[in-house]
Amino acid sequence: MKKAGLIVSLLALALLLAARFGASGLITAALNPPYGARAVSALGVVVAVAAAIVLDRLVRTFYWDGYLHRRLNRETPTVIKGLLTIALMALGVSMGLFFEEGVSFAGVLTASGAAAFVLGIALQAPINDVFSGVSLNLDDAFAIGDWLTIYSDQFPEPVYGRVQGVTWRTTFLRLCDGRRLLVPNHVLTTNPVMNHSRPPGPKRLSVEMPVAFHFSADRAMSILLGEAFRMVRTKPLVAFRDPDILIDRVTPDAIIFHVRFYAELDEADPDMARSMMAQALYRAMLRHNVPNPVTQVELVKGFDTSRDPKDEARDALRNISIFENSLGAAQLDALVAGCELKTFPVGTAFIKQGEAGSSMFVLLEGAARVSIAMPGGQSREVAVLTVGDIVGEMSLMTGAPRAASVICLTAMRVLEVTKASMESLLAAEPGLMERFSRVLAARQSGLSEIASNSGQKQALELDILAQMRRFFSRAFR
Repeated sequence: MKKAGLIVSLLALALLLAARFGASGLITAALNPPYGARAVSALGVVVAVAAAIVLDRLVRTFYWDGYLHRRLNRETPTVIKGLLTIALMALGVSMGLFFEEGVSFAGVLTASGAAAFVLGIALQAPINDVFSGVSLNLDDAFAIGDWLTIYSDQFPEPVYGRVQGVTWRTTFLRLCDGRRLLVPNHVLTTNPVMNHSRPPGPKRLSVEMPVAFHFSADRAMSILLGEAFRMVRTKPLVAFRDPDILIDRVTPDAIIFHVRFYAELDEADPDMARSMMAQALYRAMLRHNVPNPVTQVELVKGFDTSRDPKDEARDALRNISIFENSLGAAQLDALVAGCELKTFPVGTAFIKQGEAGSSMFVLLEGAARVSIAMPGGQSREVAVLTVGDIVGEMSLMTGAPRAASVICLTAMRVLEVTKASMESLLAAEPGLMERFSRVLAARQSGLSEIASNSGQKQALELDILAQMRRFFSRAFR
């Protein structure tokens, strides 16, 4: 449609040129002096304006709509298009008057100065918006598609929305609830505006979490940061920028932590991203019995945040996939008796790739990074483990060497399940071995394409079962 309009403009310009330069003698002869000469001069001005229109359509069709919109996916604000059109029209008129009548455009501007002054006073607010719009576009402060937060006392609270268009007087924002907000351009130049889309990429947010003063700060940090590592695997949060945690301040009642993380704000409202993280951190505090600060004087019994290690181990083992729905209460108690609670500081590599292993770890607090060695001495992260995850199950069940290295991202508490504890369990209940082999085969096949082939899956189960029987042969003597 726009190219059709361009073709029509070119045809009209061609006809006007033919009339001005090819038929000027006929026009002069057909009209009485001085009207013939004036008609030819007027036609010359029209030709100059028509040339300006063609140039304007060329820019709109091939640059703004063709190059910026289709190839770069960028929209040009209406105010910029309008400015170019006005400038080209003014240039066309001035060139036509100059070549046809010898009239300088500067003289026209001087003559209209008084009228422009009166109109400027009468239209002060609209003109302020127009020049604000021009300033915003010349500064490249934002573009169509950017997400903005506008802070202004004209709004009851900061406004967050996506730029849909910029006209002479107004910028249009689409709010998160679907409504459209019309913001006068002068509001954007006289108030702070945060552009979440510039520079591109994820932006850092933070959530404040208060914890009772008497609770261990180190444990609180490992619990909160471990949950943050789990949560950043959920969009619009991003996992390739690690979260971190700081102690912001200490009061007589509380330690205030700031959990910092990154999110793609082109995909979600910052408040929504903060809410997602805060909800996850709050659930983690409830799960680990981390107390909130008491802000009033109250006579209560002393807080006891400790927990029976056996109860904690029993709950952890009951909820992991290998033992879920496989162990009775007595069997679970027997397994718990042979397990050991351990703590590791930040940076500890408690599993190293290639080393022999005969135990499995259940994560109780904190987070750990799983990485594999690559050619050239480099390592590549393949997963991040958090509370409730397990690692090392193949080494526990089959004695296989460690397939990856696991390094603490935070201070950690883990439950180690050893070969000795499994031997006593399997010696008492040999039938459990087949159940465990099925679960292990399902976990392994879930990571590969053979999960869709039942025959290959059964072969994998038998292979794992054979490895387990060899590894635990002493339990059946």
